[in-house]
Amino acid sequence: MKTWINIAVIFLLVIPVSVYGNPSDTLTVKILGTAEDARFEPTVLQVDPGDVIRFEVVEGLHTVTAYHPDNRRPQRIPEEAQSFDSGMLNAGEVWFLKLKEKGVYDYFCLPHERMGHSGRIISGTEISMPDYDDTLIPEAVMKTLNRAKRQIKNR
Repeated sequence: MKTWINIAVIFLLVIPVSVYGNPSDTLTVKILGTAEDARFEPTVLQVDPGDVIRFEVVEGLHTVTAYHPDNRRPQRIPEEAQSFDSGMLNAGEVWFLKLKEKGVYDYFCLPHERMGHSGRIISGTEISMPDYDDTLIPEAVMKTLNRAKRQIKNR
């Protein structure tokens, strides 16, 4: 009887690995600053679809909010992607985001948007920059995103 129990336990431990394969990666974006120095580090992050992004608030009060009409902003994420908003996060809190669709995702921090607190996630490889509407985007955000364009964090 013990042999069957041991075989069952081993079977249960092995099956999840073979059925689910390798889990997706988790990448971290730190959220820093409390006013004009508020920022996401890195500002631009390259991920694979299915990767999990861990947003860690180091200091201050922040959000991770998609540029999307659901958030009363122009759409700057892929058409087929779902909007996201972390809600207010305090220092020490963590929020996770999993992007399933390939494309370019621009996001911002609601309390610090006018100061340029924004970031970009590129999900997938060989993604060209879409022709996003920037008419209602604060100038400081566009400066941040354009300055960080080439600073893609390679894994």
